Amino acid sequence: EEDTGNTVSMNLNLELDTSAAGLWRGGFFNFRLEGRAGRSVLQRAGSVSAVDNDALFPNEVDQFDEETVAITELTFTQYFGDHVAVYAGLLDTGEGDENEIAGSALSNAHFLNSALLYSLVEDATVPNVSLGGGVLFEPSETLYGSFSVFGTQETAGEDPFEHTQGTTFSTEWTLAHTVRSRSGAQTLGLLYGIDASRVAIATDPRRVLAAVLLGLSIPDTNDDTWAIYYNAHQYIHGDAEGGWGAFVRFGTSDGDPNPVEWTVAAGLGGVGGVLERPNDSWGIGAFYVGLSDEDLLEGLNVEEEVGAELFYNVAITPWLHVTPDVQVIDSALPRSDTV
Repeated sequence: EEDTGNTVSMNLNLELDTSAAGLWRGGFFNFRLEGRAGRSVLQRAGSVSAVDNDALFPNEVDQFDEETVAITELTFTQYFGDHVAVYAGLLDTGEGDENEIAGSALSNAHFLNSALLYSLVEDATVPNVSLGGGVLFEPSETLYGSFSVFGTQETAGEDPFEHTQGTTFSTEWTLAHTVRSRSGAQTLGLLYGIDASRVAIATDPRRVLAAVLLGLSIPDTNDDTWAIYYNAHQYIHGDAEGGWGAFVRFGTSDGDPNPVEWTVAAGLGGVGGVLERPNDSWGIGAFYVGLSDEDLLEGLNVEEEVGAELFYNVAITPWLHVTPDVQVIDSALPRSDTV
């Protein structure tokens, strides 16, 4: 019984297009409600990377592995012409660092392990939910990006106006391209956080570090922290509607106060092409998480983490999919066996 777990999650998304509603052109209101229940195997797995990313959201820190429902997005976006837009409100940051083949933190049809869905160096400066705003730029059909400013402190399930410690500055740019008529893209993101609590960084459930830090006196400083992340994908055969390709992720940080110094992940994935089932999807990938040996984790014998994952999404009907998933992880945490 101690080796099993369960998570039930729900996600409700609503969007109001002001142009379609007959109000004004270029406006969009977005609302997202997320909930989960059950007791996952995240901490019992003994790995730094979450073996089931879906069990983390909404990332209500005090309700980890407990039933919770939270508004995770409430934003307004206004386009000025076709190339520039501004947005503000309660931001859900999980849309960042998206990769068409590997997925993102919001994915539920790709990998399960968080280390394959985004670079874990981002967690120190990017909460799941926070007040903020920014500007979208779409100078061409192949180049688009954003500049955002938002609070560093996690506000999922909380009053966001009472959790305002820290500020994160973020920019992300994506360049789409084709190689021999096959589509691909590259994304580069930069993060810089100020006035963020190191205690909050250490206890974030998205990195299972709480167990190894239990009982320790964590120095609380507001040191600035930065991170850079990159991801790319390239289809080798076909496209997103039916084909397969390769992906890669890379992230690096200051390593202090950020406990994750660098990460890398790579693999293959696609839709169809297996067993003559055009609506099935699949992926195979491996990752490496390098933890910092400075300050926060100094002297704790925490090493690097290496893992691999294979999933196959079976489309039983267009509206019902079942996904077997297998992972093997050599944990970075001391006293944890390979899982």
